Amino acid sequence: MARYLNMDGHYISYQSMPKQNHHAATKRYADTKLPLSGGDMQGDIAMGGNRIRHLGEPLHDNDALRLSSANDYYLRCDGANWMRAVLSLGGRRIRGVANPHTDQDGVNLRTLQASATSVLEQATAAANTAVGEAITNHANILN
Repeated sequence: MARYLNMDGHYISYQSMPKQNHHAATKRYADTKLPLSGGDMQGDIAMGGNRIRHLGEPLHDNDALRLSSANDYYLRCDGANWMRAVLSLGGRRIRGVANPHTDQDGVNLRTLQASATSVLEQATAAANTAVGEAITNHANILN
């Protein structure tokens, strides 16, 4: 047979257990060898270092997600497309923010406080220098 077999909605019944790799298997046989159908799976699947490939787009919260979907639709971190929507953390905090290296980087509180202290110290030094120069210039004018 070189074409597809159209069963027009009918079933194949009374099939024997498969003995070779190319034999068809019944649902019961498949369920005993890979108990994934018929509800939620209990336990883990040992994959021996293999990967799951060719995943479709996620439709539900508990669907598996392929890397390209995560990059394209959720948080793309390669610099090409940054998230452009409002990020609601529901009152939670972001922790572990690194020190900034570019103007677009986020800032942690420690870095912000250190920068504010540095700016205040520089402003105070500049003001003290300006006041000192003004006093010196005023004294020179009076003499």
